Amino acid sequence: MKRGMSGPIVISVILHALLILMFILKWNLDKPKRPAGGGGGGGGIVNAVVIDQLKFDQHKQFVKQQKAQKVEEAKELAAEKAAAAEAARQEKIENAIRLKQEQQKQKEAKEKERKLEVERQKVEAEKKIALEQKKKEELKKKQDEEKKLAEQKAAEEKAEKLKAEQEAKKKAEEKKKAEEQKKLEEQKKLEEKKKADQEAKEKAEKLAKEKAAKAQAAKDAKEKAKRDAAEASKLEDELLSEDIGGAAAGPSGNSSKPSTSAGPGGSAPGDPGYGGKVASLIEQRMLIDQSMRGKSCVIKIRLAPDGLVLSVSSGSGDPSVCRAGITAVNMIGKFPAPPSEAERTINATLEPAM
Repeated sequence: MKRGMSGPIVISVILHALLILMFILKWNLDKPKRPAGGGGGGGGIVNAVVIDQLKFDQHKQFVKQQKAQKVEEAKELAAEKAAAAEAARQEKIENAIRLKQEQQKQKEAKEKERKLEVERQKVEAEKKIALEQKKKEELKKKQDEEKKLAEQKAAEEKAEKLKAEQEAKKKAEEKKKAEEQKKLEEQKKLEEKKKADQEAKEKAEKLAKEKAAKAQAAKDAKEKAKRDAAEASKLEDELLSEDIGGAAAGPSGNSSKPSTSAGPGGSAPGDPGYGGKVASLIEQRMLIDQSMRGKSCVIKIRLAPDGLVLSVSSGSGDPSVCRAGITAVNMIGKFPAPPSEAERTINATLEPAM
């Protein structure tokens, strides 16, 4: 870089020096000659000094511009070299990528060719195996046919040999067979008679058992219906007596026994004891034990307008008491008709007494 720039700079400096020298010479030739004297000589010296200082400043500015130009050219050359190096590097990278891609393509082509060769060999092997299998099957088929023909021929010979013997024995066997058939028919009739008698006996016993079971079921159902009717009648009588007592008590009258139910349907104006009576009836049918002492549970019961139980579910309280209460409700199945729509849903509080 320095060797490349030294020649132009030297030439430029020489040219500027020559220009300055020519300017000085021209100035000396063109300036007016002053008469010799003490006063005039001093002014000429001053003018020469001023002109020389101006030329020196111009030369200094010129040299400064040359240096700046030199620096700029150096920067441009460095940038060009950097750009050339970057272009070379990019070209090298692109060549490497292109080479790698070509190698990958060659590798894929070889792999594809290898797979095709493997597939071709596989197809040829399968064809060969299929051909050998076909030959084996044809050979086996031929052997089976020959064996079948041999067996058929042997069977025919054996059949012909036995035919004479069978014809000789046929009459004796037919006679013996007729006697045995007659004996078997008689034995069969006897066994059929015994079997029919046994089936008739078993059928009669079965009918008797079914009749007894139906009679017992009808009896149980009748007794249950009587119990349910009696309990329902009792509950209706109690509810009726409470209605009468409430009416006699006036506007502030209450039933003689407070309701033990809570929540919607537990009480209603004019009939505060319905929920309590339902809870009392459930408690009477509950199966309780010592573990339930002092415990309670609230169960929710939904009734149809005629008192039929639509659903029952456990709420808060002891789980064992809830289970016993739900079992009792399912056993009862139907309560007296609720006196109002609101009392079709009952939250019954159960407190079994020991």
